[in-house]
Formats: sequence, structure tokens, C-alpha cells
Amino acid sequence: MLESLYIENFAIINQVQIDFYSGMTVLTGETGAGKSIIIDAIGQLLGQRTQPNFVKENRDYAYIEGVFTSNAKINTLLDEMHIPSDTQLIVSKKITKDGKSSIKINYRSTTQMLLKTVMSNLVDIHSQFETHQLFKQSYHLQVLDDYCGKKLSILKEKYFNNFNQYKKLEKEYKQLKNEELSDEQYDFYLAQRDEIDELHLDDFDEEEFIKERNELNNFEKNAKHISQYKNIMDSSKGMMSLFKDGLNELSSIDSSKIQDLHDQLYDAYYSIEGINDEIYDYLQLSNFSEERYNEVQDTYFKLNKLKRKYGASIENILDFRAELDKKIQYFENRESVISTLESKLKTNQENAFKIALDISKLRQENALILENNVKEILKDLYLPQVDFKFQFEKTNLTENGMDSVCIVVSTNAGQVAKPLQKIASGGELSRIMLAIKTACQHDENNTIIFDEADTGVSGKVAESIGKIMKEISKNQQVICITHLAQVACFANHHLQISKQLEINDTNVKITVLSDEDSIIELAKMISGKEITEQSIAHAKQLKKNNV
Repeated sequence: MLESLYIENFAIINQVQIDFYSGMTVLTGETGAGKSIIIDAIGQLLGQRTQPNFVKENRDYAYIEGVFTSNAKINTLLDEMHIPSDTQLIVSKKITKDGKSSIKINYRSTTQMLLKTVMSNLVDIHSQFETHQLFKQSYHLQVLDDYCGKKLSILKEKYFNNFNQYKKLEKEYKQLKNEELSDEQYDFYLAQRDEIDELHLDDFDEEEFIKERNELNNFEKNAKHISQYKNIMDSSKGMMSLFKDGLNELSSIDSSKIQDLHDQLYDAYYSIEGINDEIYDYLQLSNFSEERYNEVQDTYFKLNKLKRKYGASIENILDFRAELDKKIQYFENRESVISTLESKLKTNQENAFKIALDISKLRQENALILENNVKEILKDLYLPQVDFKFQFEKTNLTENGMDSVCIVVSTNAGQVAKPLQKIASGGELSRIMLAIKTACQHDENNTIIFDEADTGVSGKVAESIGKIMKEISKNQQVICITHLAQVACFANHHLQISKQLEINDTNVKITVLSDEDSIIELAKMISGKEITEQSIAHAKQLKKNNV
């Protein structure tokens, strides 16, 4: 649920803070007052695309922050993303005038993709644009799959893993089947494999190898510095000799305090001597072998050559070698390899097909339920004659299974059902989309926003739309932009949006209306700017009938 929204320097808004509550909230006001701008701001918090013109003129940035009620599902997602979770979800987005944006969830920076993932589980905006999504057949399958819920999601994940394996095997099979190997090609593959195997990369520790190479490369320079260090420390007038002379002088002093200090220095002297011995060991010939140096340099040259030819890393080279093994094995055991691949391919295809059938069955079962629910809601929306169906066609296996799904409707009795974009009018399309949205509501305590979903209707149809939104608001928070009193009268909370003209500036004002003020606003929506006694009476009646 959206609890509050803060907007600053966004479009024509200077600064506004809006508190939202459960139930149904309507936003009303004259055309151009800024109602849709508020929905656009919420859309930014859902991961919609940023535009430079969102930043108010003569401002450096726009800022939007929303506080939402979180839930267990959201908190699980946040935990997976290593984002702190709590009972509230605080989402913010800052947009600079060059169109760049920064996003934070619970004050932790995140990406647009992660924002979309999280917020798709909390808020759903139903706009005229989304209604136009019904023109896309790919959206029809998405609607049905969303309605099928978790059971289908589990099946689809299982299918997707099988399908990917099937496509991978199919690609491998086709490549091997179509590849014509000559003796020269076979010898070339063997030579490539021998070249890779020479370095025994399976147990090659590249990090340790580079460390050893650096040691060997720097040995001569390091040895020079150590020799100079040894001369400074151990010559007849070196530091260690002078240190020892100093100790001898202190040992002649008859003082218990000095004697204690002498003993500490004595220990330090022999500790330094031990460290020096380790440093001098570096100069021993056993630490440097000309033969090993040449061997390491040769290995380093060969390794870089392999990286240039077969991949940028040892992992890539080993992957290439695995492919070589397959090709060589195929050449040496062509019939056996093809037979094994065919068997694997057949088994995997059968598994994928079986799961696809289960998916198709589940879709068709749910399609019948959803069809009936949508048709019942359409009756309440004064479209009793509309026949709404999901039309299924079988296809070859794809990422989505084996179903091609298309929503078809007939708007008049006896009419053949056709794709809805070919039959439905604008008003009918809006009502069909509203019916789908209503029938597909699953999660409680989330937010659904209707941005002028009542476009193209009036009278009793508008009233039925308001009634449906009110029914949805019993389980979900509903926020609605409307120009119709027949819809607005159902609201639990009424916000009036108005445009304020200031000196060289325009701003948006939001007023929370009391019940009395709401009636005046409804009367204005009914009769226009001039409010009459009749329009006030009508507004009161609408409120009374639809509380």
C-alpha cells in the first residue's frame, strides 16, 4: 500500500506531500490541473523511463519519494538483493536536468531493473496506454499466465530448464550433423588439443604462477638492494656492529633500570639478526634458477598465445578444449556420437513436451474460469452481450510452451468471435480491460491505480465502474483519477488537484476534501463551474447511495 508521496521540482510541481490511506481515493480537478503528473511521479518509483523534461524548468533536479507498506514477499526479494528490509519500503528517485537518475530503496542505491522487480509486486497502474496493450497478442498470454499464479510459475520454470537443454542439444546435434570433417581437419583439431594440453591447465594455478614469475623477473633488482642492505647492516662499521658495541657499553653500567633496558635491546638485537638471516636467504642461489626462469618465461609466452587463440581466460581455453574433444570424438565415433545425441535429444524433447502439455492444460482450465469471471463483471459494466474467450492454438515448442493464445470477443449476439482489436470500440475496450483487471486481482493490501479508466463512458456505466473500483478497494488500495461524479462518489478519500498561477511560475496544489467539500466538488463535476441547487442535491444523492 502507498502510504505517502513526496514530489519536488517535478514537471509543474514545486513541492507537494500527499498522504494516502486504505480504501478508495479519487483525484479530481480540471483538465491540465496536474492529476496525471502525480501518476507519472508514482510511475517513476515503479521503474518507468526517465525523461529530462520531468525536471521543472529552471531547476537542477526533480526528486520523488514514496513510502509503501512492505510485506513478506517484498522483504524476501530485498534480502536476496542485500537491501535492508522492514515493515515499510522507502523508494526514492532523483532526476537531473540532463535526464540521468539515481534510485534508492530503503536508502540503498539500486538499479532500474531491480526497482521494477520489487515494485511490480506492490503497485499496478491501469492506464489508457495499458488498455492499448490488449492490441498485442503477446500480452494476452501474459494476462492468462498471471492469472494462473504460482502453480504455473513452478511448471514454467521446470519447462524452461528442459527447453533450454533441448535447444542446446539441438544446436550441438545440427552442428555435428552438418559438419564435414576431412583428415586434415581432424589433424588440425588434434594439434590444437595437443597445444592446449602441453600446459596442463586443468590444475594450473595462474595466480601462483604470475606471483612466481614476478619474483623471478625482479630477482636481479631485489638482490642488488639486499646486497646493499647487507653491507649497511653487517660491515665492520655497519649498524649491527655499532648496535653490538652500544650493548657492550650499556652492559657495563651498574643500574638495575638500565640493565632491564639493556636486556630489552639485547632481545631486539637478536630478533633483528634473525630477520636479517631470512632476508639474506633470498640471495642464496637456491632461490633463483636460470633454468626455471627460462621455463616460466616460456610457459608465460605459451599461455598468452593460447589466450589470444582460444579465449581470454584459462576457463575459456578449457571450454574450447572440451568442444575439441567432442569434435574429435565425433570424428572417431561418428555413428555412436550421433546416436547418443539423438537419444538425448529425443528424451529431452519428450520431457519438455510433457511439461508443455501440463502447462497448456493448466492454462485452459484457468482460461475457462477467467472467461466466466470476466463475462460476469462485464454484465455489471452493461456489456451483457459480450462473449469473451481465450482462443488456443498449438505451436512448436517455444520459451512459453506450446500455446499461442489470443483473446477473442463478440460484442453482439450471433456475432462470430474475433480478435478484440478488430471489434471492440474504445469504451468497450476500457471496460473489458477493467473487467480483466478486476478478475485477476490476487494479492491483498497492494495498490492499483486507475488513470482515467472511465474514459468514453458516462451515466449508469460510469456508476458501475465506480462500484467495481469500490469493491476492489475492500481488498486493495485503489487510487483513481476521474472526471466523472458517478465514479468519484464512491471514494473513501477525495483529493482535489488544482493549478496555481504564481508570479512567473505555475504550481500544483492538492487539497484534502471533507465530506461537505467533496459534495461541492461532485456538484461542480456534474454541472460545470456554476454550481446549482439541483447539482448539489444530485451530488448528495450520489454520495448517499454509494457510501
